[in-house]
Amino acid sequence: MRLRYPAAGLSFLAQLIHLWVLPEHYLMWDTAGYFFLVVAACQGTLGVSLLFGPGRWMLRLGIFLNLFVVFVWAFTRTVGIPAWVGAFMREPVGVLDLSATIAEVALLVLLVKLKRDLVRSRM
Repeated sequence: MRLRYPAAGLSFLAQLIHLWVLPEHYLMWDTAGYFFLVVAACQGTLGVSLLFGPGRWMLRLGIFLNLFVVFVWAFTRTVGIPAWVGAFMREPVGVLDLSATIAEVALLVLLVKLKRDLVRSRM
């Protein structure tokens, strides 16, 4: 269970990056701003839960959340986001978004390991 602390740190790092870019995305498109706000709030909640011993449901929620965020990031960088003209606009890959995605992928690995360890310890 020592993996909880690095996982919490990665979750807080992802939260910090999402909060950092939130104003810029909110000014461009308010729906994107709300998305970043909800993701940051969930990452912070996950980080606090990891510090105090997460349950099985929180680990599942963290895995689902981070899978979803990584999928959205990959989708917006390859296919794009819908534009007003019916086409898709691809987002550029930046340092901050790539850092957040790397942190989320590493967090996914740790969450899966924590969930597996939790199931083993209950048997």
